Amino acid sequence: MNHNAHIDPVLDSVEVSGCASDSIHTYSMIERSDRLDFDIRDQSVRPPVTQPHRHEYFQIFANQAGAAPHLLGGRRCESIPRSLIFVLPYRVHLAMVEPGSRYQLINFSSNFLRPDFTLTPLEMEEASIAHYPELTPFIYQGWFDFVFDPVEFAYIETLLQRLQKAHNHRTLGTLERARGAILELIGMTTERFATELQSLAEQRIYLQGHTDALRRIFKFIDESLHQDIGLAEVAEAAFLSPNYLSQLLKKHTGQAFVDWLTGRRMERARDLLAHTSDRVSTIAHRVGFSDEAYFTRRFNKRFGVAPTAYRRSLREAT
Repeated sequence: MNHNAHIDPVLDSVEVSGCASDSIHTYSMIERSDRLDFDIRDQSVRPPVTQPHRHEYFQIFANQAGAAPHLLGGRRCESIPRSLIFVLPYRVHLAMVEPGSRYQLINFSSNFLRPDFTLTPLEMEEASIAHYPELTPFIYQGWFDFVFDPVEFAYIETLLQRLQKAHNHRTLGTLERARGAILELIGMTTERFATELQSLAEQRIYLQGHTDALRRIFKFIDESLHQDIGLAEVAEAAFLSPNYLSQLLKKHTGQAFVDWLTGRRMERARDLLAHTSDRVSTIAHRVGFSDEAYFTRRFNKRFGVAPTAYRRSLREAT
């Protein structure tokens, strides 16, 4: 148990200093993964990121051998053999992996975890574990270290093998099995440490330091993606000055206002491509783009694939 985990001065300084947080990179799936839905790899595939950073996606770090302590949201999490680290999207973190360590890294998008997932970063931090039980270990990582006994971790190893097989040999049904394995991993962890996690939930530790202003910002943006909105309109709706809004958004997401707005438009477009039969031109207008060609370029830059090709890949997978 890690209720008294200390605040690390290295990561605490990047969280609270607006100047330092500007240098923290926010990675998209395409930058660190082979796929846009889920990806699993071991330590031999890519070197770890050596600077504090954020992800737009979920991450689970499974430590098989060696030490890899994490700085996560200003707290130090011990990562010893037979432990898991759960990283919530947009939380600043750093894995200090020691030489010779063995681990598996699972990355997956919000929509892969739950197709109806629409929570903003702030809403994820504050989510009710009764309504979103799959977020439980992610929310409370940093207040608790998830370490398993040999028998428990042997079962985790079988889940990792199942995920690796699904990742390498994708066919009809494999993505559903991969999602099931990830949910089993999350559910097993939550069940194993249910008493401690429930206690933390009742204390509502995760609410410290959050503001209503962010909630207003995210809500207005998500409800206005079809419109031509800018910084001034969002600031007015959130009862903030444009300068303060920019600083607040940068601090909590690592992104400038325009980048965050464009990212939300692209995520909405991806959802519409997957779940509607609307023409690409119609979807472009529904997410605030009057120029289909420009929308296509932005989508391709974000996801590494054109909208029509993305929709086709989904149909081929099913």
